[in-house]
Amino acid sequence: MSLSAESVVRIKRVVAVLAVALGIGISMMTPPAGLSHQAMIALGIVVWAVFWWITQIIPEYVTALMMCTLWAGTKCVSYKVAFDSFSSPGWWIMVGAFGLGSIAGKTGLLRRISLWVLSLFPPTFNGQVLGLLASGTVIGPLVPSMNAKAALSSPISLAISDSLGVERKSPAASGLLGACYGGFVLMGHMFLSGSFSHYIMIGALPAPYNAITWLDWMIWALPWGVICFAALAGSIMIMYRPKNPVSLPRGYGKEQLAKLGPMTRNERIVLAVMVCALILWMTERVHGISASVVAVTAMCVLLGLKIMTASDFKNGIEWPAVMLIGCVFNMAPVIKALAIDKYLGGIFGHIISQMAAQPALFVTAIAVSIFLIKFLVTNMTSAAIMFSLILSPIAVQAGIHPWIVIFVAFCAGNIWILKYQNTIYLCAQFATKGEMSDHMPMVKLCFVFMGIVILGSICSIPYWRMLGLLP
Repeated sequence: MSLSAESVVRIKRVVAVLAVALGIGISMMTPPAGLSHQAMIALGIVVWAVFWWITQIIPEYVTALMMCTLWAGTKCVSYKVAFDSFSSPGWWIMVGAFGLGSIAGKTGLLRRISLWVLSLFPPTFNGQVLGLLASGTVIGPLVPSMNAKAALSSPISLAISDSLGVERKSPAASGLLGACYGGFVLMGHMFLSGSFSHYIMIGALPAPYNAITWLDWMIWALPWGVICFAALAGSIMIMYRPKNPVSLPRGYGKEQLAKLGPMTRNERIVLAVMVCALILWMTERVHGISASVVAVTAMCVLLGLKIMTASDFKNGIEWPAVMLIGCVFNMAPVIKALAIDKYLGGIFGHIISQMAAQPALFVTAIAVSIFLIKFLVTNMTSAAIMFSLILSPIAVQAGIHPWIVIFVAFCAGNIWILKYQNTIYLCAQFATKGEMSDHMPMVKLCFVFMGIVILGSICSIPYWRMLGLLP
């Protein structure tokens, strides 16, 4: 028997009230050896915030702002520590990258690039599956918002599906939507700029492990990305193949590009700015210019040329998401300042260190734990951040680079067994008005991706060891 919407709201309100009581109770507890009274207050606030994120009784970013304000207001940490991330490079990279991505979508540049890549592949079902995966992989590093990529790309897959003559909500249509989601969203894990959350998670790592460049991320994630691409392509071609051969009309790709007309002045400028930014991100260690400076400068160039307007700056950037992630990012300096990470390391360190001695078991345990956590904590970044804050210090002690922890945890968080677990997946479905695929056919691909996360991570172990990321 399913609960009514009104009953669900009542349950959420009850849980929200209990969360306040639990948070106050934790903050008033006598601290165990190794923790201070200030640490207990901070933990009580964190526990309250996590439950409010789960219930979503108010917008997530509001809860996050209240969390930071309570840390400073109760003086468990200083104001500077409580709001540390808002002066960090990671936060400003996110702002600049959001701005660039929104204008690339507004000008039509992303659609043009997608159609150009798709036109390079055969007009068959298998060819367009590869084309959607490839075009998403190309665009992935240009747009850091996975939600935006999912929403912008899904209509393209719907148009291709209809042009192929595939019946909507058939296995083949579901496969094309899956290929689109795989290319534009899942392959984005391979690039630092593929998701703004990547920058946030880097900032949560202990020094000096947080000095990870764009090129570092891509090189370290390369084997995983190759396995992900190949496994998604093969699985979709087998599981979702149409009953009868289908093909796009002759010259479909060129025809769609022709409809867009010649590249506009604004598109050329946005493309030039984004390519320059990407090159500077990739070569950060050579020239020494911070990625945050590059991102904000690129956005300022577009603002100065009036390609990005004041309205675009206000509405194009997902400010609620930016504020939420910035506040979640502040958990790292707070936990470090109060020595909570050392305390947790002392409790779980021995068990996890034993697992860390077997890297295959270690990455599998991380992935499976996140799969389970996602049933409660739906925000991918929050789940990965909270998990990595506990494991990163222990991983460092075991000689494992903590990037492996955040990478595996964040990839594992991008699942959609149940709809509510993944807002990015919902963006893809909503962008096609739910007309391309029902949820259950997509769940099959979710289980495939869960296997890819684990298999790709295990297969990357010899490579990571060669690079010195593992002992």
